[in-house]
Amino acid sequence: MTIGTNQRRLSSSENFDEVFELVKTATEQSLGKHRAGLTLVLGDIPNSVGAFHEMGSNAIVMNRNLLKIIERLAKSRTSKNAYVFMILLHEYLHSLGYTDDRQVRLLGKRITNEFLGGKHIAAEMAVRPLDQFFPDLPKYSVFRDKGQFETIRRFDSSSTPYIA
Repeated sequence: MTIGTNQRRLSSSENFDEVFELVKTATEQSLGKHRAGLTLVLGDIPNSVGAFHEMGSNAIVMNRNLLKIIERLAKSRTSKNAYVFMILLHEYLHSLGYTDDRQVRLLGKRITNEFLGGKHIAAEMAVRPLDQFFPDLPKYSVFRDKGQFETIRRFDSSSTPYIA
């Protein structure tokens, strides 16, 4: 696929599963690595944390409140999907065994440059603070921990076609 095709596929993605398929494709093309069977959980975690992957687990936990704020502030589906791509890519790299955050950010930038092009917003999100893309983010970022978590039913479906 070409960079233009990849950009269009990301911009038109309608759910986490579609974005994650692009993350896996980009990572495999760039690093030759793949991991199957991950679960996505949306959780009420501190807004200083976009997401996390606990080493050895099969779950990526994404900050639900921060996601809602980004959805409100994003001026287009392209920028919202770029955020989701960047967060999922970062945590996917952790799930592949990369533990150093600086290394993961640089790998994320490299993978995104190769897959979406260096000028794509997701490539910059990999290494720059989010408030540079969403200047009003600090206004909304008050932490509201309700301790609730929600597992996304359709995620990483190409790796787990037997799960309904």
